[in-house]
Amino acid sequence: MNNHYQLEKVVILSRHGIRTPLLNTLQFLSKVTPFSWPQWDHPFGYLTTRGGTLESYFGHYLSLWLEKHNIKLSANNSELFVYANSLQRTVATAQFFITGAYAGQDIVIQHKYPIEKMDPIFDPSLRKDSPEFKQNVLDDIDEADKIESIFKNLAPSFELLSDILDYKSSDLYAKYRCKLADIPNELYFKKGEEPALLGSLAIGISAADAFLLQYYADFPKEQIAWGKIDNLSQWQQIINIRNQYINLLCQTKTLAKHAAAQLIDMISNLMQHNGSKVNLLVGHDSNIASLLSALHFKHYQLPEQFESTPIGGKVVLQRFRHQTSGKFFFKAEYVYQSFEQLHSGQALDLNNPPKHFRLELENATVNSDGFYDWLDFEKRLNITQL
Repeated sequence: MNNHYQLEKVVILSRHGIRTPLLNTLQFLSKVTPFSWPQWDHPFGYLTTRGGTLESYFGHYLSLWLEKHNIKLSANNSELFVYANSLQRTVATAQFFITGAYAGQDIVIQHKYPIEKMDPIFDPSLRKDSPEFKQNVLDDIDEADKIESIFKNLAPSFELLSDILDYKSSDLYAKYRCKLADIPNELYFKKGEEPALLGSLAIGISAADAFLLQYYADFPKEQIAWGKIDNLSQWQQIINIRNQYINLLCQTKTLAKHAAAQLIDMISNLMQHNGSKVNLLVGHDSNIASLLSALHFKHYQLPEQFESTPIGGKVVLQRFRHQTSGKFFFKAEYVYQSFEQLHSGQALDLNNPPKHFRLELENATVNSDGFYDWLDFEKRLNITQL
């Protein structure tokens, strides 16, 4: 830690912790395999007890990390602002995080709507669906595929997934009579609803999500993908489908800017105007992905983690003040639990911290101490909102 800089403001954007699968996902997945999916002991889409425990560990760690940076919150907690999307898993994530960080203190977890109603700040649903807008999105997806040959490179991942699911014995194979990877993808695009890539990619992300949740929940090995994933290389292949779906639907430029507009506006106010030193926002992987793309962060690969937006992971936006010059500087980190830390449910503290990965801005340079000029980041926050 460089003593010439004092951390003055933090905005933490968190993905919710370990949840159960979503109901529509499991109904959908019953058609792609002859096997039965394991049962969960929490309602669909809810934060699990284990997810809550890991979030409390994370909260404990980050409170120690803040103290290390000379931010020790006072008893009245006016310097802490907590805001979550109005779903059970996001509100509960915030509650468990705060319990781990500041147990016994009266900290309000703010959310705007009744539980299970999406807050527009975190909602990726389309606010418009004009033909021109849809065409821009399709062009972005096509351009991303041309640059990275996404669909071609995913072919081995789909072969592996097909074997795990025994797709050729499924109702869906009886309907399509083609390889899993060859089920056509179609952009679902309707105002007021989330955009989606229906077809092989939707199947892939749903299955990858279900397997990951089983793994993170520490299901018996024979229940995790029916015992058919037995090495990290296979996990990487399966999760790559998930990452590319997130990339195409959340990080391509038109959708990223559209989805992140209200969230960027809120972060801008928190960073530049709000009095709270520490601000925790709890949303979803789509929020993190679209935010990082809309603010022009560089692409990244997180060490010791296959997910590009890992469950429970937190993007920590930091404003520092240089002690001598009084000038402001910026730094961003992805703080997250490794694949193994999530699976084994490890407690986090300064001796066993989560992973810290420094996020880099496009078209901006760091100084000799590794900080960006605050104005470089402030300009990005002040982009014209949709």
